[in-house]
Amino acid sequence: MQVGLVIRGRIDTLTGGYLYDRFLRDALCARGHRVEVISLPLKPYAWGLLDNLSGATTARLTHRRWDLLLQDGLCHPSLIRANRRIRVRRRSTIVAIVHQVLCRQPRRRLLNCAYGWMERLYFRTTDGFLLTSRYTRDAARRLAADNAPMQVVPPAGDRLGQSLSQQAILERSHRAGPLQLLFVGNLSPVKGLDSLLESLSRLPPAMWRLAVAGSLTADRKHTRAIRNFISGRAMGAQVQLLDTVDGDHLRALFTSAQVFVMPFAHESFGIAALEAMGFGLPVIGSEDGGVREFVHHARNGFLVAAGDHAAVGRHLEFLHNDRARLAAMGLAARQTFSTSPSWAQSMQRACEFLEGVAGARPGDP
Repeated sequence: MQVGLVIRGRIDTLTGGYLYDRFLRDALCARGHRVEVISLPLKPYAWGLLDNLSGATTARLTHRRWDLLLQDGLCHPSLIRANRRIRVRRRSTIVAIVHQVLCRQPRRRLLNCAYGWMERLYFRTTDGFLLTSRYTRDAARRLAADNAPMQVVPPAGDRLGQSLSQQAILERSHRAGPLQLLFVGNLSPVKGLDSLLESLSRLPPAMWRLAVAGSLTADRKHTRAIRNFISGRAMGAQVQLLDTVDGDHLRALFTSAQVFVMPFAHESFGIAALEAMGFGLPVIGSEDGGVREFVHHARNGFLVAAGDHAAVGRHLEFLHNDRARLAAMGLAARQTFSTSPSWAQSMQRACEFLEGVAGARPGDP
């Protein structure tokens, strides 16, 4: 079948949502479908809404017939008018890939009401939903039409492989010195690095070291604030800002770290956390979001409530002082990873769902 995949920006962007979209594109192509990536310009939310007035996006999506039009849900401000036109003409089956529901993110209530209103308008122009977590599904259900088919297909964590043996995890856990902490995410407010640093600043400096792997240019204002905080608290010797890393460099970070820490990130799933578990890292994550679907409190990691800086400190102090427990939780994390679906398995489920919604079969022209 002919598939259009609508995204914002470049599909090779190194974030979880784009990673999911790339794996899905490749899986559809492997099953014989023709996939064209339709890239919309990156722009602020309000400017995206203006696309519904100009008609350019509508013309771009309606100039041909797609058997299946896949749309990354973060493009939704630009697509409401186009989707309504497509549905009137019955030209394509429209499925939204929902990585996150914006109106469920932590922000001012009035702004979330506005986001929710627009997301509801968009969701009701689609024919189905591919969602990355049960958390996201439950949020989308409140906004979507009652009869819309939904399929949860979570991401996987096997992109980098699983490189550590049980013995290596045990030896790493018992390594003397400060806990080696790892944060993987772009420096932006939703990732919560500022709150994590506030938590760490309350701990003895000899207890921890933190490596941060993520874009320093995605939100330059926030990055400046992070640098100022580190400088103001004299934490420069303990915090390493590495910018974006991937491949062997990221694998080396997962191998050398002892704990994965993103306790204040609002994640619809949290691919990096699952990848960390593949290297036997306990995860300290947020109890609000998709991470709680595979991080089990006090077994393979810890879940933290929003703003609970004291809890982060308690958990890290516990792991620092009890290396046997750190090792046990690392092994439990690796076990969780080993029982999770691979990318190949997840994308097969996604393709089967999409083919069913579109009424197609593998290899259909």
